[in-house]
Amino acid sequence: MPMSDALPERGLNAQHAQHAPNAQHAPNALSARRAVRGDPPDSAHGGFAPFEPPRRARGGGAGWQRWQMGSLDPRDARNNAPETPADLLPAEPAPPPIDFAALDAMREGARKEGYAQGYTQGQTQGYGDGHREGYSRGLEAARNEAAQLQALATNFRSALTGVDDQVARALVTLALDVARQLVRTTVAGDPSVLLPAVRELLASEPALQGSPSVLLHPDDVALVEAHLQGELEAAGWTVRPDPTVARGGCIASAASGERDATLATRWTRVAKALGRDDPWEPPHD
Repeated sequence: MPMSDALPERGLNAQHAQHAPNAQHAPNALSARRAVRGDPPDSAHGGFAPFEPPRRARGGGAGWQRWQMGSLDPRDARNNAPETPADLLPAEPAPPPIDFAALDAMREGARKEGYAQGYTQGQTQGYGDGHREGYSRGLEAARNEAAQLQALATNFRSALTGVDDQVARALVTLALDVARQLVRTTVAGDPSVLLPAVRELLASEPALQGSPSVLLHPDDVALVEAHLQGELEAAGWTVRPDPTVARGGCIASAASGERDATLATRWTRVAKALGRDDPWEPPHD
């Protein structure tokens, strides 16, 4: 530092020491600034800072360079800027040109592949769903047809049963009509058909008590007495004519009760056995 600069600082320090109480204990701002700069304290130089002449570069004036004002144009600043390590690196190669045809081909291939996968998955799922739905519909249709067939079979059986009943009733009616006509013809042509009925009354159990007798149509009395007189007397029976009894029939009467063996009564029994209630129709004279 030059001496001219040191002297004022020295006087300033002395003046400050005179006016400031306890100056030896107060911090010295100038000494602090010197300590920051790394200068030795004033006590090392007797209170004066040493003078150091400006340093010059070796070799005479080779270290000096004339200062010139730079250009204010930013373009010149960029052009005159020193090369940086990034500028010294080799330039990166340019990227290859984009092959749009290859991209289109890749896009088309991906589309076809996705379509194929989706088609396969959809076909598989659709086949499974269609199979299940078709099976359910077919099963439901089969059940409906089976129910219809069952109803048809039931109706057919009912129809057959009805036909059978109708046929059976028709046959019974026919049989009764034939039997009725046959009995009429037989009784009219052969009155002896009455004899088995009289014998059945005589042998029936329990035996009638209290003067039993056989009531006959007046035209049948002579026939019965001619063929069954001995059997009637042995059993204690008598023969009595009764015009209310139709020919071919008889009635056993006693004090203990009666037994009807007329054609009408026997016809009713036969008809009831066949499930019918057709009445006997006597022949018209």
